[in-house]
Amino acid sequence: MRVVASVLAMLVVVLPLPQAQAQTPGQASQQAPADSEAALKARIDAAYKLMMEAGRFDEGYAQLRAALLNAARSDLYEFTVESYSNAGATFLNNQILDNAEEIFAEGLKTRAMQQDVAKRADFYLNYAMLKQAEKDYQGFVSMCATATNLYAHYHGTESQELMYANDVLATGIAAFGQIAAAINVDQRNLEIAERVLGQDDRFTWKLQNNLADMLRQMGAPTRALQYDLNVIEKRIGYYGPNHFNVLVSANNTAQDYLDLAKYDEALRYFQQDRDIAGVLKQEGNLVEQADAWLLYTRALSGAQPLDAPTLARLLPLTNDASYPEILAIKIANLLAAHFAAMGDTENSMNQLDRAHSIAGSTYGSVHPLTFAARQAMANLKAKSNPEAAAADFAALNDDMLRWNWFQVSTAANPVVAEASRALADDMLYDYARLAKNNASAVPAFAEAARRWPTLENDKRDQLRRLSRLIDPNDMETRHLIQAGIRLSLAYQEAASSGDSADDPGAVQPDQAQAAYEKAITRVTTRYSFGQSAVDKPLPSAGTLLKPNEALVDYFITRKWRADRESADPLEDERLYAIVTRKDQLPRLYDLGDPRRLIPAAHETRMANLRSTRSAQERGAVTLVDLNATFTGLYAGLIAPLETSLRGADTLFVVPDGKLFSVPFPLLQDSKGASLDDRFLVRMLTRPESLLNAGVDQSFPKTGKALLAGGLDYTRGSEKGAEPLPGTRKEVDAIASILSGDRYSVEMLTGTAASEQALRKDMEQATVAHLATHGAYRDEKEGGVGAVNALWQSEVVLSRSGDRQSMKRDDDDGRLYGMELMTWDLSGLDLIVLSACETARGQETFVGGLRGLPTAINIAGANRSLLTLWPVDDAGTAAFMVSFYDHLAAGQTYPEALRQARRDARDGKISGAQDPRVWAAFVLFEN
Repeated sequence: MRVVASVLAMLVVVLPLPQAQAQTPGQASQQAPADSEAALKARIDAAYKLMMEAGRFDEGYAQLRAALLNAARSDLYEFTVESYSNAGATFLNNQILDNAEEIFAEGLKTRAMQQDVAKRADFYLNYAMLKQAEKDYQGFVSMCATATNLYAHYHGTESQELMYANDVLATGIAAFGQIAAAINVDQRNLEIAERVLGQDDRFTWKLQNNLADMLRQMGAPTRALQYDLNVIEKRIGYYGPNHFNVLVSANNTAQDYLDLAKYDEALRYFQQDRDIAGVLKQEGNLVEQADAWLLYTRALSGAQPLDAPTLARLLPLTNDASYPEILAIKIANLLAAHFAAMGDTENSMNQLDRAHSIAGSTYGSVHPLTFAARQAMANLKAKSNPEAAAADFAALNDDMLRWNWFQVSTAANPVVAEASRALADDMLYDYARLAKNNASAVPAFAEAARRWPTLENDKRDQLRRLSRLIDPNDMETRHLIQAGIRLSLAYQEAASSGDSADDPGAVQPDQAQAAYEKAITRVTTRYSFGQSAVDKPLPSAGTLLKPNEALVDYFITRKWRADRESADPLEDERLYAIVTRKDQLPRLYDLGDPRRLIPAAHETRMANLRSTRSAQERGAVTLVDLNATFTGLYAGLIAPLETSLRGADTLFVVPDGKLFSVPFPLLQDSKGASLDDRFLVRMLTRPESLLNAGVDQSFPKTGKALLAGGLDYTRGSEKGAEPLPGTRKEVDAIASILSGDRYSVEMLTGTAASEQALRKDMEQATVAHLATHGAYRDEKEGGVGAVNALWQSEVVLSRSGDRQSMKRDDDDGRLYGMELMTWDLSGLDLIVLSACETARGQETFVGGLRGLPTAINIAGANRSLLTLWPVDDAGTAAFMVSFYDHLAAGQTYPEALRQARRDARDGKISGAQDPRVWAAFVLFEN
């Protein structure tokens, strides 16, 4: 809540921070001043008094500057630093920014600022707040960082001074749009405050209040409400019901309920705000502000019609600086929707432009409220000028993608990562609707669909462009480029899932940046590419495909309810298919709600595929009818695309979300023909995988093969998983096939398949085949709650016993997805996880799926053969041998898998005729 001062206040803000660099001032003199500290203080006080007298500001300011300069020439270091700090803060508090900047800039150069003076922390923190007021983001961060270092140095890492400074840092970077990083800072800050100061300390409540503000800005009002309800209860208990701090909390709580569309609760708390304002009778317009919030809420909820008198009361509030900016933005959006419904496009756009102007000037160009205003303007344009709307959406998409990438990369917090992506989902939902009705917008939307699943940033795309320019035989440079991409993806995945901060083995941002810089340095020193060649965009799918090939990129957009944590958080969900053919513009198909395509009954049947386990089998006795499970999916996923698929015999499929669980080759049309009969189906983990689809798909004739099977799972007295005798026969047979192809074969059996041995051999292998147990268990299927899906996805190794550590442990006998993700598998042409449900994972907002497919993709293996559900031990072994037989005979990877499926279906592979065996295997190309 804003209160504007009308006179120069003698209010000084004093804050703490750590050791900083300072410059020697030109004004500094070695001559000792005659003034004592008391005399200097009297002169400074007299100068302030003059400034407060009407018409004598300039005279008083000159005297203040002279007194400060005299202090700077003295050896009164602490007094000098404190005087400059207080003077700058005083001008800042009264919004006299030019004078504040002059004071701080001069103070920074004084000799006192080079001394061991604890008050320097306050100086830097006050200067940081000025930089924030000046909207100088870099200056703010720099000053704040120096301040926090000084506070830690002088007061300790858990001091209240440092917590206060960190709170200033958090609220400041949030104001500049870096809300995820701000939430991260204040959450850690709050944890310290709750431990050191306790739950009943007023400063702890202040931190909770500020954290709630940030969560509300990020679009997480449910989380904000949890804090605000606690704070208002604590403040009423401490201050009584009619205190200004209670008023602030009542207003914040009301805004939470407002964002959640719970208007009765919002009105109740806004009325509490109004009642307190009436009792306090403070200077300002607190009563009027509360009345405006009440009026807006009643109008938004429909309780009060937007008639002429109501409009006359609301319209001026969007231009009145004495009302909060957030209220002005909300009113402008309400009025814009009203005018649009009345057909008054001009006034509607004027209001949206007003909302955008306020959001941009208050919060900056990269902020959810600014993005929301731009989105609303693009939607309005779409009705009359779709070309202009398409251009607006394309620009907004780029800005939100960069912003989202930064939020995810700096958050290390899944709540924040998913909140930021949910904001983008709303934009993508509208963007897709525009593209559906305007073919010219489809190519740009297709590029958006390529980049959003893994938040593709310019750095990774630049590395991909360079990899296409370098000498194909320059393997050292290629490996460095692959490392740059791999580590960037690994860090992003760990950060988006919240595991990077507390996992010492996770890739850190400095590692990813160092790998990127190393690759760039290598290319620039070895090659002389022109800038135009480096900047040339990656080839489009239409240029990469052959005439007989088609790409189907599935992409899910979501419209979220205000409360994303409710039992029914989705207002709508749409599945789109983007179909691309050779040298043709992509076509966009709206396939409807994916929840209807794969309803709960289907998901239940799919879960039944993983229902029981017994000895002598790799997984389950799968009694469920696959045709019943997947019936209708062809009609929903493929049939609408038939026009665009004519003439194609190879089908590239990029799934999204739930579609990762669909065995596409098994799908049958109305005549009973499977997709596998009509097309050579090639599954891609992400759209960028198409860049590698044209390379040789043949099985390498020479190389190193790592085979693991027949493992001993016992660990002391722990029995571990059931033995799988068929796996030893499986790897022995595969070894026989590969040895004939001049492969060096490394076998890990019994107790030899430890995690350390496996990593060492896999990172040097061409082919890796692990025949063992695998599992994925989300919380609904008995998995551990609140644990990342990459820790729920595992391959069971030797001496694993019965325990599941779900942490980075090289000796626990379990290889988790989060561990595998950090391995360097860029030399692997093929990895086979001949185990149960290794293709499964958790549907996620960032990356489409979180599980072993994600981990293998990030680790850099060219392709992986995985399973969708538990499979029979003997049947799987026979199926795998057939697959390798076809590879050795010269068939490509996708051809060999297709032929093995046909052989199994035709009864040529013992134990694998049931589609519950052969349909389980999916080959993902990375």
